[in-house]
Amino acid sequence: MKKAFTILFVIVAAACSQHSRPESHIFRDTDSLYTEQVAMLTYQKDPERALVIIDSAQVVGNVDAFTADFLRATVYGRSVDDPQKEKAIQLCLNLLERPEANAQTKESADVRLNILGVLTGAYRIRRDYENWIKYSIEIAELNRKMGYETEALRTEAEIGSILAFIGREEEGVQKLDEAIEALSDNTRPSVDRMDSWIVAVKRKINVLEERGEYQEMAPLAQAILDKIEDYESRPQAYAEDSFRLPAIPEDRANYCAFYRAQALGFLARAHAQAGQLKEARQYTALFENTAYSHSIGGRKLISVAWKKLGEWDKLTAVNDEVERRMGADTLNSDYAVILHNKAEAAAAKGNYKAASAYLERWGVLNNQLQSQLRESQAHEYAAKYHQKEQEMEIAAAKADARRKDSVIIGILVLFVLAALTSIYFARQRRRIAEKNSALARLMNEQAEKKSVDGAKAERPSAKDEALFRSIDTAIREERLYANPSLQRQDILDRFNLRRQTLNDLMAAFANGSSFPAYINGIRLDEAVRLLREEPGMTISAVAEAVGLALPNFRVQFKQRYGMSPAEYRDTMR
Repeated sequence: MKKAFTILFVIVAAACSQHSRPESHIFRDTDSLYTEQVAMLTYQKDPERALVIIDSAQVVGNVDAFTADFLRATVYGRSVDDPQKEKAIQLCLNLLERPEANAQTKESADVRLNILGVLTGAYRIRRDYENWIKYSIEIAELNRKMGYETEALRTEAEIGSILAFIGREEEGVQKLDEAIEALSDNTRPSVDRMDSWIVAVKRKINVLEERGEYQEMAPLAQAILDKIEDYESRPQAYAEDSFRLPAIPEDRANYCAFYRAQALGFLARAHAQAGQLKEARQYTALFENTAYSHSIGGRKLISVAWKKLGEWDKLTAVNDEVERRMGADTLNSDYAVILHNKAEAAAAKGNYKAASAYLERWGVLNNQLQSQLRESQAHEYAAKYHQKEQEMEIAAAKADARRKDSVIIGILVLFVLAALTSIYFARQRRRIAEKNSALARLMNEQAEKKSVDGAKAERPSAKDEALFRSIDTAIREERLYANPSLQRQDILDRFNLRRQTLNDLMAAFANGSSFPAYINGIRLDEAVRLLREEPGMTISAVAEAVGLALPNFRVQFKQRYGMSPAEYRDTMR
């Protein structure tokens, strides 16, 4: 794939699916004009200007014809105008026929996946279930073929939502649940899996709302909030393997804010439709304080809650804006929702004549839409996909049987090896246990001997010995050693000593140990006592009690006593 494609797919990743890594440079609309990067940064807020930039970029040679058409399809595909979406669809269908998207290589497969992402997005907006599921199936199969399992599961969730919307609810919900469960694996958190999991959960929330299962929506929406909070609290724990995650902190904050706003909107809708109006008002207020609430998508999301809360003016305003953007394209489910909303708003204001007229128009349109759905081939494609799944299950079963046959001989050999190994390690464990017991006895004898010898030992100077004993007593009885940050200077300051004086005391009364070694010796002596006398304390608690970090504690204990703290404790049992 040409270099231009690599850069292009990084910029448009928010709008469609791809699998290459982002470029290190983050383009801004202050960069040079007439490039695909500037066009893609512009199209969401000013699609007309973006199209002009794309045309200019092609004229000056910054993009080739294939890239330019893909960029145009991306811009058209996000439009609410049906003619624009039709342009996006035609461009994508043409691009899929080109050699650059034949999926014969990884490069061309990635190109094809990007085009299919824009194409299914346009069909989704149009509620063209037939083509939506058809090309979603191709995306899932191609992702799996290329080894993009997370992306395949993300698309599986979308297929599940389509199945539910065309009347195959149980099958659709089951597929959604399977995708969500597979994406929930959090053994090693991943941004890519998190993003796909959130999308899958959003799909299920939409299905639950369609089925009227409002009480089940709220826990899923709350789970999205919890997931975002977990990511924000420990982003370093998540593998940054997703092209969807912006590279700069400001845009990452916007990424999290977008999903948080959507979750709040879902919570408002769930409580509103369940009749829990107090909670609905709370979440609506939180939603309306987000940046997303000012977008047309955000206002459409919260409109259900507005309707249940009687916010008719807000509802009417967003309906009017959506209707204005539709123009003459009114044969769709969005317009059916608008007609029903207008009927309810008119009735709420006492204008029953207008309400009746809107309801009549809604009934006619709804019947047309249902007829279109029944006549579509979506069920045929769904059956085809189900058959494909069954074929994959049969192939997997055969492969599993072959694996089992080939493993039988290996198991017999391993059984013999395991028996011999078990005997060997049992002998080794006995030897180690005997060695550790001997070391533990020696440690205990030395500790007792040190106590006796300490009382009997003669020191060169009674004054110096008394001073050292004062320092040693303070460190031990006041547990100064338990402070991990204890320094030589702390002792010098407390006893008003010079550094050389303390060094002399260490040489005379601490067997010539350095101050750090002397302190660590006290810590290890205390650790041995705690391990022996406090069996309820964990190894970690013992380390903390003596002022050592756990890894350092284990290393020093092993170096001094020839066994780990855990092994020493085992000898005490």
